[in-house]
Amino acid sequence: MSAKTNSHDRYQQMGMKYFAMPPRFDPESGTTVFEPEAPGYGYWVGGHNAVFDPDAGKFYLFHRVRKPLGKGRGGVCRIAESTDGITFKVIWQASKEQVDAESIEVASLIRDPASGKWRLYVSFQPTGGRGWRIDLVEADSIDKLDAWHHRTVMAPADYGVGSIKDPKVYMIGGLYHAFACVPPRERIVEHPDGSREPIGGDSTALLTSEDGIYWRDFRYVFEPGQGARGQWGQFRARINSVVWLEPMWVAFFDGGEGAYDNYEEWCGVAVSSDLLNWRRVSRNAPWVRSPHGCIRYMDALRVGDELFYYYEYTRPDGSHELRVNKAQL
Repeated sequence: MSAKTNSHDRYQQMGMKYFAMPPRFDPESGTTVFEPEAPGYGYWVGGHNAVFDPDAGKFYLFHRVRKPLGKGRGGVCRIAESTDGITFKVIWQASKEQVDAESIEVASLIRDPASGKWRLYVSFQPTGGRGWRIDLVEADSIDKLDAWHHRTVMAPADYGVGSIKDPKVYMIGGLYHAFACVPPRERIVEHPDGSREPIGGDSTALLTSEDGIYWRDFRYVFEPGQGARGQWGQFRARINSVVWLEPMWVAFFDGGEGAYDNYEEWCGVAVSSDLLNWRRVSRNAPWVRSPHGCIRYMDALRVGDELFYYYEYTRPDGSHELRVNKAQL
């Protein structure tokens, strides 16, 4: 299941003048971590986030289990643990009723370096509401996380947007950084000839915080509709994870050609030197894709000199499973 690296280790790649290049992999050769509840379109498991705790020597994987739109959508979220990053056992679970949600989506799990507490930043659509928001659940250990007790830390109205969701949280330079999915600033572009076309959906904002509770700083950093007309993936710009590969940051994002790609996005790559200005690498085609549909919510986790790729993968019947693929840097 390991991706091919053409026998180059990290230092050999530098000698070849290859820098900040994530190893490619074959998504078809990935290992299934969790399967959907049933076959068919709308039954998905994914919306995930992985973290490795070196003290415990364990991987922890948040994921949500989803049904079709008319059958409850994202009704359950879970956290599983593993010693190898491949075989997982569920150790925690919460329902959408516990957070008073119409649907639960992506969440981000991280341990606060100051208090040692585990924090789960979970995005959901409130019951009876239309906008998505992000709430915080925290506890001394993962098994003690109580979803009944959650507090809003990122409300869309605070940033002048209609929704904010799918957080990916990192500690960088002593500051909390959260990449979150928000609506685009502009949805329609008008060309000099008078023609109009949709720009797209799903922009990425970067928020920072000193304590992980008060997120005052908000900035658009990755948006749809940029670049040349017709380039691949410009309709969608949702960063799902970032990883430091010397000497740059590498992001994995969901891209698409149009509204039809919603729920069936493909994975692209972008690079940055400052986390604020991102350059798309994948402009002619996706970085990876499934022959049956999506490779989305790519969560790349670097542990030592290995990259663990966790991704939502479309099966032939239209359902989505959660897979992992391990690559050597």
